Amino acid sequence: MFSYFAYGVGIQSELPIPEFIHAQRGCDVTVHIDNDHTAVDYLSEQVISQPWNLKLSLEESVLYIKEVAVFLVQGGDKIVVIPAPNACDILIRFYLVGTVMAILLYQRGLLVLHGSVVNIHGGAVVFLGVSGQGKSSTSAAFLAQGYGFLSDDVAPVTLGTKPATIAPGFPQIKLSRETAAALGYDFESLLVLHPDDEKRGYRLTQNFSQTPLPISRIYVLADDTEFGIEPLNPRDSVMELVQHSRPTTLYHSGGTSHFLQCVALAKEQTIYRLKRPRDLTLLPELVKLVENHLSCQIQSVVV
Repeated sequence: MFSYFAYGVGIQSELPIPEFIHAQRGCDVTVHIDNDHTAVDYLSEQVISQPWNLKLSLEESVLYIKEVAVFLVQGGDKIVVIPAPNACDILIRFYLVGTVMAILLYQRGLLVLHGSVVNIHGGAVVFLGVSGQGKSSTSAAFLAQGYGFLSDDVAPVTLGTKPATIAPGFPQIKLSRETAAALGYDFESLLVLHPDDEKRGYRLTQNFSQTPLPISRIYVLADDTEFGIEPLNPRDSVMELVQHSRPTTLYHSGGTSHFLQCVALAKEQTIYRLKRPRDLTLLPELVKLVENHLSCQIQSVVV
């Protein structure tokens, strides 16, 4: 068994997961490989003919990715992987470290935001947005300026104590070829994450937070012709949190408990809309805008 730590949980896995950090942190989650069964043992022929399918519940979720694997996520503490014939380990891990872990964290009762998170002066700054909105590019711009990193895509929030905290994921962020070039990274040296994904993985060797951090700011990214930051009213704040969290982004309703988690976070945190032009050459200006916005918050607290 391999021992890892990611998203605030200790993981014992029969499958090597080099994306995660090797650590002995107890066993909160197990990952098993089941080579004795196939997709037909769990799914109908109609489902198997689809490119992917998800049946989501707090007790057991079944994620099917055609020609990759069936992932059983059970009770927030067990993942069973049934690989497809000749499935590539890289593809299995691509879904395991992201979507599958997000489902497991949801089962464990966490509010799982679909966002990228950086560490700015010891606080978790979260960037939310639909896929392709530039969450990872925005976070990468802060990394290029020497700030720390917390998580990409999967941001598990622990509520109940104020301020709410976000647990670190693993030290890797996705970059497109254009973003890598704009920020000075060698795209060809980055890790291939998926044969059909244009993005690659940049593996951090420093500035990765390994402990949960309190949330200091949440921004929802939005396209605009000018830079700007505006607070959202409570109703819109809740709706944005619902829209940009699991299981909503997986086309499932989280029910009352999920909605109340979003309400609780919106009561604690002012949610801001971060407007900016979609121009990668302007990423340094975006960093300065957020720095100034955070500085104003710190100064107002000190006063």
